[in-house]
Amino acid sequence: MNAKTGLSCLLGVLMLMLTACGSAELMREKDRENVDLRRQGEQLRLQVRAKEDEVRKLEGELAQAKKLQTQVASLEDRLRVMDDIMMSKSEDIAKLEAQLAAAKEAAAAAAAKPAPVKKGKAAAKAPAKAKDAPSMPVDVMGKAAEAPAKAPAPAEKAPADAAKP
Repeated sequence: MNAKTGLSCLLGVLMLMLTACGSAELMREKDRENVDLRRQGEQLRLQVRAKEDEVRKLEGELAQAKKLQTQVASLEDRLRVMDDIMMSKSEDIAKLEAQLAAAKEAAAAAAAKPAPVKKGKAAAKAPAKAKDAPSMPVDVMGKAAEAPAKAPAPAEKAPADAAKP
């Protein structure tokens, strides 16, 4: 029986050793899997950090875009106001040009009518009427531009002064 018992003990030890060897291989394999999972986890953390950095950068660009959008909106409002001002000034200029044309027509009509001649005293020559002056340019801002004015022709002295004794 001693041989049988010794043989069974040896078989038991061998089985334990085989089991231990199998579990050691399983442990090594699990360690390898853990290392691989840790590497994948680290890669994922790095990807998350990169995405967070990209999100922060895009948020900054979005804030700048919103600022630029508000600036564009304010400039568009200013442009509309200036356009309205220019339109009203153009209308004012058109009205003034119409008034000037009407005044020129009235002056031309008045010049076309003959003046009545006075009887009696020696008639003095009437001063020459000034020709229509060119219209003065008007600045967009409503100020009259300075233009050289023509001096009216001096009236000739009447010969009546020479006839006096």
